[in-house]
Amino acid sequence: MSCDPDRVTALVDDALEAEERATLEAHLAGCEVCRAQAADERRLRAGLRALPAPEPPFGLEQRVRRRLRGRGRLAGAVRLLLPLAAILVIALWVRGYAPFVAWELSRDHEHCFGMERLPAEVWGSEPEIVTDWFDERGRRLPLLPPSVGRLSLLGGRFCRLPDASRAAHLYYASDEGQVSVFAMSHAVRLKSDFTTRAGGNAVALVRVGRTVVGVVAEDANDVGRFVSRLRTNVAYLFNDPPVVQ
Repeated sequence: MSCDPDRVTALVDDALEAEERATLEAHLAGCEVCRAQAADERRLRAGLRALPAPEPPFGLEQRVRRRLRGRGRLAGAVRLLLPLAAILVIALWVRGYAPFVAWELSRDHEHCFGMERLPAEVWGSEPEIVTDWFDERGRRLPLLPPSVGRLSLLGGRFCRLPDASRAAHLYYASDEGQVSVFAMSHAVRLKSDFTTRAGGNAVALVRVGRTVVGVVAEDANDVGRFVSRLRTNVAYLFNDPPVVQ
């Protein structure tokens, strides 16, 4: 069978029939990418279970009760709406939680570079071609470098992340390695640069101009070089360029 990330998630959630589960487990035994996804998702679920329950906004229950007062079946509606409100608060909190975002980006990096052919929607080694493609679709990107060291821009696409958001995903690669650069579409809670390892990769979440950018690579040095170059580009863009004598 071929790789199927959704079925791997269903396996982790124990949502497969016995026969389908056995088939997928046999596939995992010989597929490093799917095996890594399953391990990452199990770690994520364990981490989420260990998180303290977030406090709902002050006065949430009172506001819900006031709106429902006077309507029929008040008690049943309150029992339904309060858990849904709590789930919504938890989902919004997790969505901007830096360690969770880092895991999402590492997972998508492995998924895209694990394919036989990169699933790019736009191909090009010239940053203008790639940034114009995203700009036409409503996503402004920071100023991209054509290459950093031995790694060159190949293209990009919109990738849908597990939290249901879409991020602009830029691919850089050479014979020696791969780097993913993500421009996030939603807020990420960052007091300063966030760096970690997730899913076997080094991940950095930083603010570049007005955009939260994620950089993912197996080699932490590659991540550091890309972050430095992206910030240099922003500084160059908003300041006078050096005068060439």
